[in-house]
Amino acid sequence: MLNRDEEQRGFLRTLRESRSAAFRSEIVPYFRYVAQSGFGLVASAILFTLVISYVQLLRDVPATFPAGAAGTIAIALAAIRSPLRTYLRPAVPDFLLALETSLLREYIRPALNLSLTVGFIRTLAVYALFIPVYQRAPLTEAAASSRSVWLLGGWFAALAAWNAYGAWRERQMVYGSGRVPLRVVRYAVTLVSARGLLLGPLLPALAVSLMSVLIVTLCWGFPERYALPWSKLISEEEAVRRNWNRFLGWFVDLPAEDSHPSRRRWASWIGDRLRWNRESAWRYLYAKTFTRGDTFGAFLRWYAVIGLIVAVSVNHPILAWVAYGIGFLIGGVQLTELGRQRWTMSVDTLPIAPEGRRNGAAAVGRVAGTAATMLLWLLTAILHPSSMVWIAPAALAAGLLWNVWLIPRRIGKSGDEEDD
Repeated sequence: MLNRDEEQRGFLRTLRESRSAAFRSEIVPYFRYVAQSGFGLVASAILFTLVISYVQLLRDVPATFPAGAAGTIAIALAAIRSPLRTYLRPAVPDFLLALETSLLREYIRPALNLSLTVGFIRTLAVYALFIPVYQRAPLTEAAASSRSVWLLGGWFAALAAWNAYGAWRERQMVYGSGRVPLRVVRYAVTLVSARGLLLGPLLPALAVSLMSVLIVTLCWGFPERYALPWSKLISEEEAVRRNWNRFLGWFVDLPAEDSHPSRRRWASWIGDRLRWNRESAWRYLYAKTFTRGDTFGAFLRWYAVIGLIVAVSVNHPILAWVAYGIGFLIGGVQLTELGRQRWTMSVDTLPIAPEGRRNGAAAVGRVAGTAATMLLWLLTAILHPSSMVWIAPAALAAGLLWNVWLIPRRIGKSGDEEDD
């Protein structure tokens, strides 16, 4: 019996390592295509720009720079984030359900410990980057001098570990009606604690934060919960794999995980406004598929991030226009996924001309890319009116050339290759 238990423990210890290695072996070979696309160069340029901006900020922090608000948001986001990689697949419960107790101890616990450790280190790293700004900013200089840097760092790191553990307890809950409110409260406690410890009276803020953490921790024990939430962990793992496949799909055609369409009624109505005839059939299909698919979500998030970078670069016009250029370039690359759209066999039975397929995909890509680029250009131009002499017109021309002509041509060629 002892030997059997030892075999089970040894099997479960090595199972996660083998699944992690298998996942890496699936995605790492595609990284060379990412490097060949120039994405690494763009990412390096962004990182280099951020480092320069950070050094310049340390040299001369503006009198109105909201260091307290910026630090609160950055530290709270670093502490709240608590992913848990288990590498579980849909068929796993059929084989390992009988080992659930051992699985919790030998498989899930190491993954949870890793999540706690990563959150701990990530929050400390963000805090270490923020502290020099916190101590130099005129708005927070007095608050920074009245509290211990080490005490704040230790409590923020503890908050990150508490968030990782809390996320696990929320995953265990049977019903979303208990999970969602407690998650919102956990986020609020983290955000309020960060703000209070950075800007408020230290001892009262620390006491309130500690009491809030204890109360929420006690509340985690009330909702009904599973010992091991199989379906929740499997769905999270599938979402991670879809995200990786979606990212790699920008640069190379690869088999994608099954994706689920989203309703997005606020956007899917656009396809309904197309003319209802056979000539518009492919445009309708691509428009509805695009607005309800994964590519549209990634496309929106990308432009939202770039828009945020442009908005916070109000005093750095060069950085804003560089972000605009990177934004429409990568956004256009995302739209080429339309040319690789796969359809079910039933599409072939529709009474529509198959040769209009690539034109329909290109038309949808042209409209989406042009609209997003125009909105991003408008935001950048409004925030930097001094650039209207020649930089803004040149940037607009480049964005339109990319999204009106080059990207639709690439989408059309992708459609031709798919047909072949």
